[in-house]
Amino acid sequence: MQEILIVAAIGAAIFFLPRLMGRKASSEREQPPRIQPRLQPQSNNRVLKINLTGRIRLAILVTILWIAGCTAFLKPWEGNKFLFFCMTLGPTLVFWGGVWVLFGYKKYRR
Repeated sequence: MQEILIVAAIGAAIFFLPRLMGRKASSEREQPPRIQPRLQPQSNNRVLKINLTGRIRLAILVTILWIAGCTAFLKPWEGNKFLFFCMTLGPTLVFWGGVWVLFGYKKYRR
């Protein structure tokens, strides 16, 4: 049961953290931008924004549902730990490894 709660917490973090990080405080919006002297190096205080497309969000959701479904069906706490790891981590690592390689090809093709 604990594994399912951890997966649910990770899924909630994936969906809510980009929304929280993308918002600016109301005091930052009202203040005019400060002009820094030329002699001082500018600090890079921008917040990293993660743009997730609909397909990537769907892939994350399917991955979470796959792991939760395999956890509920195989019940690794009662045994079958090796089968559980093969059925959950195997396809998940192959899929996300393929996505990683595909993004790498798209990035350097330009």
